[in-house]
Order: sequence, then structure tokens, then C-alpha cells
Amino acid sequence: MILPYRARIRLFRFPLVTVLVSVLCIAVYVAQEMNQRQHIHHLRDFCTQRLDTGFLQSLANLTGRTDAYACGKMMLRLDAAGAARAEIERLAQWLGRRDAALISHYRDILHEVWQNYRRHAPRDLTARLWYTPRDWNVSRMLTASVAHGSRIHLIANLFFFFAFAATLEMLLGPLLHSLLLVVLATGTHAVYSLATAGDPQALPTLGLSGVVMGVMALFTYFLPRVRIRCILWLVVFWKRFSVPAWVFALTYVGWDLYASFAGTGGSTNLVAHLAGAGIGLLLGITLFRRKRHWAQSLVEG
Repeated sequence: MILPYRARIRLFRFPLVTVLVSVLCIAVYVAQEMNQRQHIHHLRDFCTQRLDTGFLQSLANLTGRTDAYACGKMMLRLDAAGAARAEIERLAQWLGRRDAALISHYRDILHEVWQNYRRHAPRDLTARLWYTPRDWNVSRMLTASVAHGSRIHLIANLFFFFAFAATLEMLLGPLLHSLLLVVLATGTHAVYSLATAGDPQALPTLGLSGVVMGVMALFTYFLPRVRIRCILWLVVFWKRFSVPAWVFALTYVGWDLYASFAGTGGSTNLVAHLAGAGIGLLLGITLFRRKRHWAQSLVEG
């Protein structure tokens, strides 16, 4: 893994906004982990109690098991579905084998158990923060940007973010820098909504990656030749090195383009990555040309 940690730039004031955004991301992730632990405890308690016989029969037909593990897997499946009613209907159709009476029977059983489970379950904080592309919810565009799916996701994004955003805050000032981050957060999610319009299978998204790509692109527009200090980390081996900003940015944008066309991106929101890079470069070309010359004075000798 290659992590940038600092640009060779003189920071003549404390990058307050960049630090506050980083702290906010960490605080939100801690809250997500605490919420997840509460959810697991509730799931364990629910699935180890005496369950309805009809529900156990449904589990047996679906999974071949009737233990707490099968119950927990079923509840998590309904939780992850987003639209639990639609998933319950699909399961009831499969269990009922086109028999209307059986379909109705299984539908009622699954729905009742699901309602009992959800009645006392803690609300899923991550699901309340992520952005669903069909919703066009601006507040969710912002909350999704500061929420993350794993510790590695969080740590990698914050390394990238601080390496580039701290310098942009020096160039733009805290207010304009804050506005830039809001524009990138909303812009990348809006592009994701447009790119997935009409796709009912489009997944919710979360993470600072789109914003990170935007600040990296704008940084590179200002200072393409400044060297970025990086850490190459391979489990037990690590090495520090530096590379010009334009090489670093081109490598990551090129990789995202390749993964997008080759279909190797997995669950990574490559649309948001590329949208962030495009928006950041466009903002530099259209709004910040005059700051490009002044930015050179910050470069360390």
C-alpha cells in the first residue's frame, strides 16, 4: 500500500478545517463501530430466545438450519436488503412455490418476526449516514462523505486527504476551502446519481474518497511538480520515498479509469473517484488560475 503523508510545502498557518474534517471522520467511525457492537448484541439476544415454530420451519426450508446462526444470517440479510418488505416478499414467493395460501403464510411469518426484531434493535447508524443514489438527499451527500466502511478505508482516506487538503487550505483560506469540500462532496454524489439513474441495483455509497480525489486533482493543478512524500507499506516492510504530484495523481486516476473499464473495482465507487478528480481539475481551470503562480512560493527548497 502506498500512502502519501505530506507535500513538500511550507504550511504558514495551522490547517484547522482539514484537521477538523479528519477528526470528524474519526469520531463518526467510532460512533459507527459502537452502534455495530450494539446491533450484534441485540441480534445475539434475539436469536437465542425461543422463536416461532413457523419461522424455524422457514429457516429450515431456506438454509437447512434452525439455529441462532441461521436466524442471525436471516436478520442481517433483511437488514442489508434496504427494502426489507421486498426481500420478505421474494423469500415468501420462493418458499410458497406459487401456492398463494403458502406465500401469504410465509409472508406473514417472516414479516412478524422481522417486526419483532426491529422493534428493539438499535437503528443502523451507517445506513442512516450513507447516500442512496436514487434519493438525491443533499444532507446524506455530506454525511456519507464523513462515514466509512472499515478502519482501512478510513485510515487510507485520511492519509490522502491530509497530504493534499492541508496545502489547499493554505492557498484558499479556511472559508473557501470549506466551501470547496462541500462542493466536492455534493458534486461527486450528484454525478454518481446521474451515472446510476434507472439502475435499481445501484448500491449506497459512503467515504471521503471522492472529496480526496478532488483535492488531489486541484492540488496537482496548482503544483504539478511539487514532490509528495509517501510511505510504501508491505505488512512488515516499509520505505519512504517522494514522487512529483502529477505522477502520483496520474497513477491513481489512471488506475481508476482502468478498473472502471475492466470492471475490477469491486465495491469501490469509481464513479465518485473520477467525478472528484474531474470536478477538482475543472474548478482549478475555471476559478483559481490566479492562485497558481502564488502557490509556487510555498514550495520548500
